[in-house]
Amino acid sequence: MNDAQILTLVDRFERCLLAKSEFHHRDHLAVAVAYLYASDFANAMDRMRHSLQRFAAHHGVSGLYHETITHFWLQQAEQRLDRSLCLSASVLKVQDELDDKGLVSRCYSKQVLDSAAAREGWVDPELKP
Repeated sequence: MNDAQILTLVDRFERCLLAKSEFHHRDHLAVAVAYLYASDFANAMDRMRHSLQRFAAHHGVSGLYHETITHFWLQQAEQRLDRSLCLSASVLKVQDELDDKGLVSRCYSKQVLDSAAAREGWVDPELKP
């Protein structure tokens, strides 16, 4: 994906022009990196939260949003972000390093992830990967 394709993905995601089946883990990561490039963590988190909630509501799955999982992946992306690279190179780096969706399950128990506290707010990881 080049920079223009990443920005087009972000635009299509934010305007709910993607089918639910068209937005995968690597796409989430690309959007996260684009948001982090544009602002600090707190603002990127706000933008990701609102965009995901709008996207989920548009597709009739408004209960799908999970604050801790969203925060976790954005934090992981930020830790791997290299702003000295162009956007597309940084996205590829983050996608390659965070390709394993199971990482979140190695940092949190199912019981914690299933809790209302984790769904509604940030909960620190309780397991060591």
